[in-house]
Amino acid sequence: MFHQNILIVRESVSGNDKNLINLLLNIGYQQSQIVSVPAQKIPFVDCEVIFLLTEAMEQTAVFIPQINTDFPDVPLILIIGTTTAEQPFPVGTDDWLLESWLQPLLLKKTIQLAIERKQNTCNYLSIFRENPSPMYIYEKGTFQFLEANTAALRQYGYTREEFLELTAKDIRPVDELEAFYKINEELPAAYSNAGIWQHIRKNGEIFYVHIFTHQIRFAGKICKLVTAIDIDVTVKAENALKKKAKEIENILESITDGFFTVNRNWELTYINKAFEKIIQTSRIGIIGKNLWEYFPEARDLAYFQLYQKALSENVSVHFEEFYPPLNIWLSVNAYPTDSGLAVYFTDNTAQQNYQHKIEVQNKKFKEIAWVQAHQIRGPVSNLLGLVDLFNIEPDDPDNLELLARVKHTAIQMDESIKEIVHLTRKIES
Repeated sequence: MFHQNILIVRESVSGNDKNLINLLLNIGYQQSQIVSVPAQKIPFVDCEVIFLLTEAMEQTAVFIPQINTDFPDVPLILIIGTTTAEQPFPVGTDDWLLESWLQPLLLKKTIQLAIERKQNTCNYLSIFRENPSPMYIYEKGTFQFLEANTAALRQYGYTREEFLELTAKDIRPVDELEAFYKINEELPAAYSNAGIWQHIRKNGEIFYVHIFTHQIRFAGKICKLVTAIDIDVTVKAENALKKKAKEIENILESITDGFFTVNRNWELTYINKAFEKIIQTSRIGIIGKNLWEYFPEARDLAYFQLYQKALSENVSVHFEEFYPPLNIWLSVNAYPTDSGLAVYFTDNTAQQNYQHKIEVQNKKFKEIAWVQAHQIRGPVSNLLGLVDLFNIEPDDPDNLELLARVKHTAIQMDESIKEIVHLTRKIES
């Protein structure tokens, strides 16, 4: 204070600044430090405080934004002739005084506080503007952007001037506006996680952001301070994984093999439709349950031992086992995964029944062969022995021919029986 110039801006060319100048000289400023100009022609002056002299607040609407733009780091104090209690504090000014209030001590204190307040504001703005996270401020009621940091401008692709001409509605897809209006009103004033939204860059590209908000008062208005983190790559990668997982799930739901997964605590994490059909149970109520508690009978069978082996030794296993509660045979393939086991199985009962049927038939064939080999061959052997006992007369050609035919027939039967025995032994082997 007292080391730099004071700039007095008169709202009217003929505005009276003499009283203010005298007071400034009284509190320690030099005449050479005081520059007084009309608002229509404001030169650049290196100063520590700017005073805007006006008769009424409503007449300052044009000049305050211009002064804020040309002197963003200099505190602006409004000196007005008249005002009413209903008139709001002018946006863009750091303090104000009625002309009738002017006296040295109050003026000096007002300048000190304005400088301190502006320095604090500049420090906060510096932190805001240089923050690596994209941040912007918009007025809650009108959605008009009032400020944006460098990271936000880079993220959305606008210059600062372009961005501040937009509203928070302009960076959102039309189909999200209704939800935006709703959450703008419903979110608490405190720091809030507003969730994941889609935003639009200047080039028209739509991308995903994670929004965090905090209600603040900025430039005399109720505003929302927003941090918008670009998570587009992450969300699209997650969506791609979800899509792939859905494709895999559709495949698993369409296969005829039963399929289920368990984690390392043996808790069921997924079952498909074929599982429900084969095991005759619904996935509702089973997901998250312990496999051995839900199917206690399986613990005493090969399932428990071989699943344990697959999980502990990190190897795949294949086996067939009967499951008594459902009276079915299952053909099982279990594979270790990072989180537990993935198990495919089929109902092998029909094949097992068919194999059993074949074994029963083979046993019957063996019995038939035994009957043929032992019960038929005996009489044939006797027949051949009796033929040899005949006293064949050389002069009896009819008897000789008859016996020859009997012997030939017996030999043929004996050869057939030997063939049956041979085939039976092949079946046994």
